[in-house]
Amino acid sequence: MTQKLQALAVGLILMSIGFSACTNDQLPEPMVLAVCDTLQTSYTSNVKEIIDRSCAYSGCHIDASIGNYLTYEGMLGRLKDGVIRSRVISLRSDPVKGMPPAYSPGDRPKELTQHELEIIQCWLDAGFPKE
Repeated sequence: MTQKLQALAVGLILMSIGFSACTNDQLPEPMVLAVCDTLQTSYTSNVKEIIDRSCAYSGCHIDASIGNYLTYEGMLGRLKDGVIRSRVISLRSDPVKGMPPAYSPGDRPKELTQHELEIIQCWLDAGFPKE
């Protein structure tokens, strides 16, 4: 019986050493370069193309009542009030509220690519510069 208790005690000691080593041996946080640090965005340079293809077309955002996205100035109110950020970024997976919506016409995208989302996110985070 004494050998069993000794083996149990040794096992418990080794386990406690192992657990303490796991919690004390933390790796440093990885250096991650944020995409927005290297991605230059502006409405004119790369956002307008995405908006024209995905948002500003007949039956969608060319009507002033739902936001005219044919021009930067037409979008400005929705940019300032956060509607575009909400619908394109936060609600993007919602088939109705997310933009572009799942019911987009067949010749229009039903979702943005990862790169397009990064462009829009970085542009919004930078204060949506025009030039």
